Amino acid sequence: MKSRERVIRAFSHKEPDKVPVDFGGTVVTCLDYHAHKKIKKHYNIEDNHDPIIDYSMGTVEPCEKLKLKFESDFRRVSLNSGIPKIVDNCYVNGFGIKLKKALPHEYFDVTSNPLKDAGVADLDSMLLPDPDDSGLYRGIKDKARELYENSPYALVADFGVPGFYETSQKLRGYEQLACDLLIDRDFVTALYDRLFELQKKYFENYLAEVGKYVQIIGYADDLGMQDRPQMSPDTYREVIKPYHKKIFKFIHERTDAKILLHCCGAIVPLIEDLISAGVDILNPVQTRATGMVPEKLKAMFGDRLIFWGGLDEQYLLPKGTKAEIDAAVKELMKTLGKNGGYVFAPSHNIQEDTPTENIIAMYEAAGKYR
Repeated sequence: MKSRERVIRAFSHKEPDKVPVDFGGTVVTCLDYHAHKKIKKHYNIEDNHDPIIDYSMGTVEPCEKLKLKFESDFRRVSLNSGIPKIVDNCYVNGFGIKLKKALPHEYFDVTSNPLKDAGVADLDSMLLPDPDDSGLYRGIKDKARELYENSPYALVADFGVPGFYETSQKLRGYEQLACDLLIDRDFVTALYDRLFELQKKYFENYLAEVGKYVQIIGYADDLGMQDRPQMSPDTYREVIKPYHKKIFKFIHERTDAKILLHCCGAIVPLIEDLISAGVDILNPVQTRATGMVPEKLKAMFGDRLIFWGGLDEQYLLPKGTKAEIDAAVKELMKTLGKNGGYVFAPSHNIQEDTPTENIIAMYEAAGKYR
């Protein structure tokens, strides 16, 4: 099978010839800038082009030679995010949120919350990014069409549109938003109404360019911690889920692409709700988080949900042995890959503390067991 055919079959919950493999197909299955440098040096790849594709994470898309070497079935098409204006290791994004570089690393942390002390009336004057900025979309239709017509790969319309919960955390602050969800839901819904209108404009423009060419579209909203969801299931259902359901319906009405939700952490209590809200694919499948056991996930949701990821990047990849990595890859292929519905990938971006030999071991094992 060609890559796109393989992916579509797996998405139909039918076993393809091989389990689809992702390396660099999304902004959350890429490499830290330094990890990318090291692995290129290992293979004597002399390409000096290492553009960062997400400054908050300090990640780069792997070069084409590495994608081919690791047999990635995916290629990404993304909004043109551009390079932020960085002054004194800080920049301000389209929401007015200030981020500071976490030296000596490449990623940036949020250092200010523009709506921390705001009331509902203040939302009318909140700063918003411009979803109609033509520069975001310049050239992406041509890129998507070229890849669709002249390559065998499955195409991902990568992340770029801000999710409700994550964005509100950064705008309001983690502590204040947690309080809002309990005692000031009027503020949260007023904010989410505005974010919903913003997201609709983004997705309308984005999908008008690439919607007929891509097989996956990314959406990110982290709802989990290491041992539980960040809010009760009832709070999710009452406050956040209605907005997820509306935006996912909006997307599904404009493209046949599957919605990939990037949602870290221990989220088993929320998965049924995510499916009913319109999620097709769950990433990153953080298997070290409480309850995120591949066998149980497959048994409970495997006929209705596609899993994408699963190879532990918290401990196994940076600290495990080659034998341990080999065994883990084999088990994921056996459990999550059974009867389709699975894409193999690490459970998040590969960090700079991950030995190059462990990255190679992971993808060699994938090639062996897929």
